[in-house]
Amino acid sequence: MVKQNEDVTDAELSVLEVLWERPEGAPVREIVVAIYGQHEHSLHGGVKSFLDRLMEKGYVTVDKSGFAHRFCAKVSRQEFVGRHLKRLAESHFGGSLTPLLLSLLEQTELSRKDRAAIEKMIEKMGD
Repeated sequence: MVKQNEDVTDAELSVLEVLWERPEGAPVREIVVAIYGQHEHSLHGGVKSFLDRLMEKGYVTVDKSGFAHRFCAKVSRQEFVGRHLKRLAESHFGGSLTPLLLSLLEQTELSRKDRAAIEKMIEKMGD
């Protein structure tokens, strides 16, 4: 279970981004190279610390069955973002998502394709 109020640092988010791109999981070395473009011992230790914290927070799991342990995201990107948006709505909009979404839409220039996708989603919700 993910601890709902656990914040994720920018560095931890970088690790999650790599794991979301690799649903089969990845060893620490692969994550280090994906983030930094190279592998060094000090970088390896830092990423391993981020992974340990993400496991404590419930965002990451580890498979220790192979030689190199493989880490996987336990929470999808969509679920992660959704939880953070709900927390933002609770703290700034009395728990209502509508003013949050309207505020976001007012601050964003949407392409026709994006507008059409949003309209289609709203139509589906009405069914």
